[in-house]
Parts: sequence; structure tokens; C-alpha cells
Amino acid sequence: MKKIVLFILFVTVGLVASEAELRYEIGLKLKPQPAKIYAQECASCHGKDGKQTSFSGFPSVIQYGKIAGLDEAELAKTIKEYRGGVASKDYRPLNKYGYGAAMKAPTRDLSWDEIDAVAKYISGLK
Repeated sequence: MKKIVLFILFVTVGLVASEAELRYEIGLKLKPQPAKIYAQECASCHGKDGKQTSFSGFPSVIQYGKIAGLDEAELAKTIKEYRGGVASKDYRPLNKYGYGAAMKAPTRDLSWDEIDAVAKYISGLK
């Protein structure tokens, strides 16, 4: 019995200690954490502040505009269009400016609530 209690104690302490390093898991029915989602899914191309305008990666250099401070509603609609997957004519898969495939990967698992939260976060970047 003592061994079981000690094991549970060590596991609990380990989980609490590592909680700060846990990666945000997209698509879970948790309260969206837009800063973590942005850092995981968007910052590598758009920069930490949303002002990066190019990305040197495969297949070549990609050029685009700053996203920091964009209108929240328009940004949410655009991200939802990139994600696709809804039968509505308003949210058909998008290939805006030729970035359809590049944007599909980081958006495909986001819930609508997560997209709305990320759009609000990006809109607030200055």
C-alpha cells in the first residue's frame, strides 16, 4: 500500500512540475489559449509579433503582408476559409493568394472557437 501511495505522490508531483511545459493540444474541448496556439501554429511564419512578411522555407521564399492588428471578424473568416470543412458557401476551402496548402496544415485541427480566439489575439497585436 505504501508503494502505491508513494508512486501516486511522485506522479502527481511530476505532473504539477511539468505543467508549465505542456504543449497546448488543438481541438480538445478546453478553453482556447490563443497565445499558445499562435506560438505553435502561426509564429514560425508570421513572427512572434505578427509583423513578419517573409518566410524562407520549403519550397521557396514566401512573401505576405503583416497580420498584426487586422480586423478580428475578417481575420476569423479568412482563417476559417483556409481551414475549410464546412458546407456553407461562406466557409469553402480557400486558396487566397496561393497560400491554400500552406495555411491548411496549421488550421485544419482548430475548432471555430479556437479560430475566433486566435483572430482576436492577432487583432490585438500592435
